[in-house]
Amino acid sequence: MSAATARYALALASGLGLAACAGQTAPAAGGTAVAGPAGKSPIASIAPASGSTFHQGDPIPVRYTLQNGETADSVVLYAGGRRIGPVGPAGDTLGAPENSLVGPLQLYVIAYTGGEQHRRGTAVTMMPKAAPVRLGYRVLCSYPHSTDSYTQGLLWHDGALYEGTGLYGRSALMRVDPASGRAAQRIDLEGDQFGEGIALLDGRIYQLTWQNGKCLVYDAASLGQTGSFDYAGEGWGLTADGEQLYMSDGSNRIAVRDPATFGVRRTIQVYDADGPVGQLNELEWIDGAIWANVYLTNRIVVIDPATGAVTADLDLTDLTRMIDRTPSTDVLNGIAHDPQTGRTFLTGKNWNKLFEIAISNQ
Repeated sequence: MSAATARYALALASGLGLAACAGQTAPAAGGTAVAGPAGKSPIASIAPASGSTFHQGDPIPVRYTLQNGETADSVVLYAGGRRIGPVGPAGDTLGAPENSLVGPLQLYVIAYTGGEQHRRGTAVTMMPKAAPVRLGYRVLCSYPHSTDSYTQGLLWHDGALYEGTGLYGRSALMRVDPASGRAAQRIDLEGDQFGEGIALLDGRIYQLTWQNGKCLVYDAASLGQTGSFDYAGEGWGLTADGEQLYMSDGSNRIAVRDPATFGVRRTIQVYDADGPVGQLNELEWIDGAIWANVYLTNRIVVIDPATGAVTADLDLTDLTRMIDRTPSTDVLNGIAHDPQTGRTFLTGKNWNKLFEIAISNQ
């Protein structure tokens, strides 16, 4: 193991992720005026080439060349904006651990010469080490579900389902009796708010809105609204791990948010073996992983929250054939899990059924 590889692995072991290291943050890009003939940088090239793809666990050979006749006092390698350490003319090899973050990774070297600094970089993509495992399932039971509910968020708490619904003028937060499918309590959103995903954390229910930039906060016992947070961009899905919130926005990104401020702590980029997985919609935390509906598909993906890699998925096409379709029937959306019993429930927008399923490895 090279020194750079050891430092790289240490960064991940320290919980900083692939784009971090125990060293200092890189200087700003660009540096001061370039020394040398015609103002050229002493760095001629850097490898690997931009657009190169690597997998978790792969070695990443980083090499650079200097312009003819140029020298540098020192050259330092950075990965993802964090200092890895000095690197010689022969370059070095980073060993991306199998638990490294997936997604884009910026690599660059900074040459220090005569009190000045010059940067040249490249962008590579880290991919999951393996294709997702295809999970199987069987339907244990089905329950009534209101065909008026445009399901955007679903969760289980204290023997009841909580459902967030969307559409302008029809959005709501409801406590639902799972046996009958009827709402025992309903809180309507304002007419100009389009409700989205919901999550439960520390006795509070958080509800996103699509394009209003508002996260509404309720007391879980009474469903009385206790506050709200502002955020930029669209809100789609929301879940919690017992300590923090995870929010999707319709892209392949999941923002990890502070429940006290709703500020973003970090961002996860979600990839499977084919590339980024976009259209991430409703989210649920199940056994240490994020389960996500993929909008406009019958697919649910299981995401490693530490890396963003899709580790498993389900094809629910057969489930969509078990509902009674009407002109308002829409896509699969809605995952609820009871961690006390292990029960898992699925439904869709304006579906007439809620399904309890059991998961198996095929």
